[in-house]
Amino acid sequence: MPKVLEPRLQNRQLPPLTDLKHEFEDLCAWIDAQIDEPLGWQELMQQSGLDHQTIKALFFKYASTTPMTWIRRRREARATAPRYAVHATRALQHQAA
Repeated sequence: MPKVLEPRLQNRQLPPLTDLKHEFEDLCAWIDAQIDEPLGWQELMQQSGLDHQTIKALFFKYASTTPMTWIRRRREARATAPRYAVHATRALQHQAA
């Protein structure tokens, strides 16, 4: 039986979505860092501490799409980006570290 992850906020009243914008931005940054890894709902819930419906609502509010579509589009954009752009991005990430 697969392990079911429990979101941190499952048993608490969630704040309005506008109060969760920072969590949305953090989750998007984490997704970008993990873009080559398999990402599903369990990983998103574990990383954010939010439940499935809240994550879905945040993506509709701030990205006008679903999380899985957003991830797919990020992967497609990365795959079709010119090679020099990918190398430049990696160089900038290396400098920031």
